Amino acid sequence: MDNADPGRKPRHILGMSFLDLAPEWSDQPLTDPTLAADVVDLMVSDRDRHNGTFTAILCGPDARFRAVVAIDLPAEFAEQDVPLDPPGLCATAMHPLVLALRSEPGSCLLLALGRPGPPTWPEVDNEWSTAATHLCQAAQVPLLAFYIATPDHIYQPLLAKANAA
Repeated sequence: MDNADPGRKPRHILGMSFLDLAPEWSDQPLTDPTLAADVVDLMVSDRDRHNGTFTAILCGPDARFRAVVAIDLPAEFAEQDVPLDPPGLCATAMHPLVLALRSEPGSCLLLALGRPGPPTWPEVDNEWSTAATHLCQAAQVPLLAFYIATPDHIYQPLLAKANAA
């Protein structure tokens, strides 16, 4: 994650711990991009980033954290130069989440793709963010934001940020 505040400890090498977040972080809505990125940094482990994981951070109607679900992607995802069918993998990973969220009216999501590879990979990252955005819109589940978490970087693809609810 790029930090705007030069006095702030960089988190891209060691990762976060619960000690790095303010004690009341879970009482704050995850609509603040800085807090949301810190929570993604915490919830998407180094293992998730190296192996490929789709992480859903479930939030209540107030956009506050409720739970996290990490879905491992196929082993081939981490081994390929071009990851397998992003829209198909995204739809498969999101299907059970959407069903569960429909039973909780007003719930919303913060999504993150943990992946190996370069810090930014626009063609792949934008494909994932577009798929997630469209799936959430079709399911009428508000998407707070979509993040990419690589071993040394966290960011929001511009396309997902522009289309998020």
